Amino acid sequence: MSVTTKKRLQGCEVCPARCCNGLEESITRPNTRDEVDELKWQLHFDTTKIFIRDRRWHKLVMGRCRYLDERDFCTIYERRPSQCRAHNPPDCEHYGDIFDVMFNTPEELQAYIDKEKRRRNRRRRNGGGSKGKRSR
Repeated sequence: MSVTTKKRLQGCEVCPARCCNGLEESITRPNTRDEVDELKWQLHFDTTKIFIRDRRWHKLVMGRCRYLDERDFCTIYERRPSQCRAHNPPDCEHYGDIFDVMFNTPEELQAYIDKEKRRRNRRRRNGGGSKGKRSR
């Protein structure tokens, strides 16, 4: 048994099915006020979170998979969906945070949007709109 396979099995065997307690969906970064308002509305529900990982935005809807048994084992493991098969420890939430930034409330999202807007405005005022270019 390879180290990766062993770690994968040990990870899943000792994990309380964290990957089976939330539905993750990729979303586009909100660019308009209406798009921000839509995400803020979704964050009114305590089962919804928005997060950023590697500059990509995601929506996470919390909820337990109906196919987990009382010990958190999958009852349809042999015929589980491809999304479940693709989930790959050690690159999962059992080994650490799956996000760079997490928003649990509309206020957290708005504070982040406001902070980013101030940062962009500061760059424009300072002539820093050309990220990565060197001055001579």
